[in-house]
Amino acid sequence: MKRKEQLFNWLADRQRKYADGMALFRLLANDSMKQRYGTFLERGEDGVTHPFDPRFTQLVNCLSKIAQNIRAGIVIAAAEEELDVRQIPDTDTEKQAALKKRNDRIQQLDDLNEDLQTRIGYLEDGSEEHAEEIEELKKQVESNLEEINQLRKEVDALNMPGVKVVTEATLPKKLQKDYDRIKEIAPLYASLHNDLTNTELSDEERKKLADQLCELDDERRKLWRSIDQWAEGKASLDLSEKRPEYSDNAVVRGYEMARQIKRLKENIRNSRTAAEKAQADGRQNVYENAMKRIQRYEAELKELEEEVQQESEKVQ
Repeated sequence: MKRKEQLFNWLADRQRKYADGMALFRLLANDSMKQRYGTFLERGEDGVTHPFDPRFTQLVNCLSKIAQNIRAGIVIAAAEEELDVRQIPDTDTEKQAALKKRNDRIQQLDDLNEDLQTRIGYLEDGSEEHAEEIEELKKQVESNLEEINQLRKEVDALNMPGVKVVTEATLPKKLQKDYDRIKEIAPLYASLHNDLTNTELSDEERKKLADQLCELDDERRKLWRSIDQWAEGKASLDLSEKRPEYSDNAVVRGYEMARQIKRLKENIRNSRTAAEKAQADGRQNVYENAMKRIQRYEAELKELEEEVQQESEKVQ
């Protein structure tokens, strides 16, 4: 099935959803139409459900115009893209599964904290010799509460109108290959990391291994960034593969952190350029997404630079 057929099906569907229509609008509308109607339509992204809502009506009109142009023989490249219908699952079922997974974990943590609080109360009624154990139990309670808060944020995000869960099966073909590569990198990274602990290695051999590790880490972060950018603003990622973390090895960790700082500064520059261009073109949604990326990059950069400074102070 081609994208244009997806458009025709959406227009013919009386149960059509605004969020799905907006996804088509972003892909198929020309710059002139986006500039004229984009800001108005994007304001309804939080949840337009009534078919006679002015935004819904305008969206139908815009997509109907695009469909008329396609039928008249006007070529729109994105409309000719082939969709692999076998990879379009029951997203409502996946969303419910993702919600259940998080709610079950929240309940599990709540029950665990209740048991821990009971244990703490019992120990506090005893002698002071349990002070150390009480402190550890309180830290565990705090850690559980942090996880609960994060899970509740994810539940709120999943409950937002129009949000679909992204799983391995729902990724585009290219990103499925990227995700497969991420899974291939994990054991390679672990193996090289283990080799690095060999005390008989020369400095030159250790440097070569560290360089290989950093190259794998660069590749892995780049692949994750592609997946995250694709999902940004329209989906909640539910992929099981763990995001990259910095190595425990001091040498490799230093390399990785230096590379990431350089990469973040470059990302900030590129996103600022994109934001300025989008603002000049009147593409408000693109501008807002670019600004969100900048905030995220700057926060990570600040945290990373502070960590590097702390490591440097320890060495001194």
